[in-house]
Amino acid sequence: MSPIDPDCVPLSDEDRAILDLECATVVGHVLHTVLLHGPPLTAAALRERIAARLSAAPELRYRLAGTADEPVWIADAALDLARHVTDAPDGPYDDRGLRALVADRFVRHLDRARPLWAIDVAPLVGGGTALLWRVHHALADGATNTRLARTVLYDEGPADGTGRPATGPAVSPPATVHADHQRRREHLMGVLRREFTVGPARSPFDGELSLRRDVAFVDTDLPDLHAAARSVGATVNDAVLAVLAGSLRRWVDHHAGRVTDLRVRVPVSLPRDDPSAGNRDSAFDLPLPLHLADPLERLRAVHELTSRRKDAGDAARLDTLLHHLADVSPPLRHVVDRLRATARAFAVSVSNVPGPRTPVAVLERRVRTMWPLAEIGFHHALRVTAGSTADVLSFGLCVDPGLVPGVDVLADGLRTEAELLVCAART
Repeated sequence: MSPIDPDCVPLSDEDRAILDLECATVVGHVLHTVLLHGPPLTAAALRERIAARLSAAPELRYRLAGTADEPVWIADAALDLARHVTDAPDGPYDDRGLRALVADRFVRHLDRARPLWAIDVAPLVGGGTALLWRVHHALADGATNTRLARTVLYDEGPADGTGRPATGPAVSPPATVHADHQRRREHLMGVLRREFTVGPARSPFDGELSLRRDVAFVDTDLPDLHAAARSVGATVNDAVLAVLAGSLRRWVDHHAGRVTDLRVRVPVSLPRDDPSAGNRDSAFDLPLPLHLADPLERLRAVHELTSRRKDAGDAARLDTLLHHLADVSPPLRHVVDRLRATARAFAVSVSNVPGPRTPVAVLERRVRTMWPLAEIGFHHALRVTAGSTADVLSFGLCVDPGLVPGVDVLADGLRTEAELLVCAART
C-alpha cells in the first residue's frame, strides 16, 4: 500500500495476482500460530492490546474496494475488532486438536467485505495459549507480517536498537547490471537457462486440489542449524533447503518409489523504495539434490546452487524481465506465467521468513515458538514454510491429504534430517 492517497490505494501487480489465484479450493492468506506460555489469554484482552496500537498499523484497517479489474484498498472506518479477534470454541486444545483447528481455520476464506485478517485465541491443554493469525498475502508479505506482529502484539519494541522491526538480515540488493550490451545479454541468457529448465515429467505433488488440508509442524534449534551451515560456509536458508531435501528424499522413497531430484521455488522479497508500497516478490527455481544421502554433501551442493543464483541476481533480473514483458505483450506474459506455474517448472514452494531475534512476549506471556503456514497451489499440493523466533526455527507443512499422504512422514523427516546435519557438522 502507498501513503500517497490514504482514501484510495491501488493494489500492486503482485497483490492483484495473489487475489486472482484465490478460488473455492485455494485461499490467499498465510496463517501464523503463535504459541504462548503462561495463563490463558482471552480474545477480549488481546483486542484491547490491538486497539491501543492500531494507529501504528494502518494496514489492519484496509479492506478491498473498487472493481474486479481495478481493486483498491480503502480504510475501513467501521472496523470492529470483535469480528477479527475471537475466542476459539471447544477449548482447551491438545496437540492433535490444535492441528485440526489450524487446518480448519486455514481453509476458511477471509471475508473480502472486511479487512483481510483474523485471529483465533485458543487455550491449550496443560496451560498456555495459541494465537492463530490469518493475514491475506495481498495485504502483507512475510516481512510486513513480522512488522505487524511486533507493532500490535509483542510487549517490547524492536530489539535491534534501530527503531526498526528486527526481521533478520536484509535482502541483498541485486548485482549491478553492466552497461555493456553483450554482458547484459549473457546475464539474461543465463537467467533464462537457469529459470526455465524443466524438472521431471511428473511431480509427486501434482493433481486436482480438494477442499481438505492437513498440516504439521516441526521445531528445530536455530543456533545449531546456523553453526552447521557456517561449518561449510553456507547460510541458514541453505540449511533449510538441505534439510528439506533430506525429508523429501525419505518421503519420495516411502511413497513414490525411485528418488529423483525435485525442483523447488524459493520466493525472494526484493528491495522496495517504499516499505508500505505492497508486495514486490520474485523467486528462483533450483533442483534440490535428493540423490545425495550425506547431509553435509547435500548442504554443500545446495549452497553452490543458491550462491550461483544470488551472485547472478537472478530473482531481480527475472522480476525486471517479466515486468518488461507485461508492458510489451501482456498475452505473452500470461503464457510465461502459466509455464512457470506448471509442475515441471517446480514441484514445491519453500519460503523462510526470519522473525524476532530475541525472546518476545504478548501481554507478559512469553512466545514459545511461531508455526508458519502458507497455502498450497494448483499442481503443487505440498507447501513448506520456515520461520524463526529467537532460538527456534520452525517448519510448517501444508498438504492436500488426498494427493500427499503422510504429512507426518515429511515432518519426521525434517526433524531427523536437521539432527543428522547438526551431528555431521560437529564431527
